[in-house]
Amino acid sequence: MFVTEVSVGKVSRLWLPVFNGNKGEVACNVKSPVISVAMQEINGCWNGKPVKIDVSKKNGLEKDGFKIADKRGFVQILATTDAGALYGVYELLRMQQSDGIIKDKVSNPSYQFRILNHWDNLNGTIERGYAGKSLWKWEELPDKVSDRYQAYARANASIGINGTVINNVNASHLILSDEYLNKVKVLADIFRPYGIKVYLSINFASPMQLAGLKTATLLIRML
Repeated sequence: MFVTEVSVGKVSRLWLPVFNGNKGEVACNVKSPVISVAMQEINGCWNGKPVKIDVSKKNGLEKDGFKIADKRGFVQILATTDAGALYGVYELLRMQQSDGIIKDKVSNPSYQFRILNHWDNLNGTIERGYAGKSLWKWEELPDKVSDRYQAYARANASIGINGTVINNVNASHLILSDEYLNKVKVLADIFRPYGIKVYLSINFASPMQLAGLKTATLLIRML
């Protein structure tokens, strides 16, 4: 899935700026779905000088790190990965949202895996949940897709989250059924352009419950 338009409105956008029709100028030396999102964020939300994004392993940063430099006539964002470039864009927008002063900055992640762990059940309840029902509308997927899924991805990418476990650790075996894997794929396709991978908690009795095997030997299917 290649995101061609960021359409998240004011609802659930948290601190992030609304897409206001600005035509922020941006250029990048590489192309990818993640870079497409980064450039759309600048196009729709940035009010300052032209932005030049350079993604290269030679930039001297750690994986997913970024560097922002206020140059004469443009702002430069250096990164070693596409995700790092996206994080640099969100940091630039954060500066704009606060005092509007662009500061030179270098940022490298302290952890390779920056994951949220949801304890959501397939019936919409959340184990040890205290704030309503699950964000995932399994009964609607894959045909009906809430705009909150993209808002969720955007918000998490803006703080460097790169993974999410979308189901309860006490997992239902149904999450590995074809029906639910098709639903999970919709979420994974939405999250991927924001640098977010989807992980599943697995019920190790799934081979017995889904395929009628005599043992719980598990073959993992990768999304």
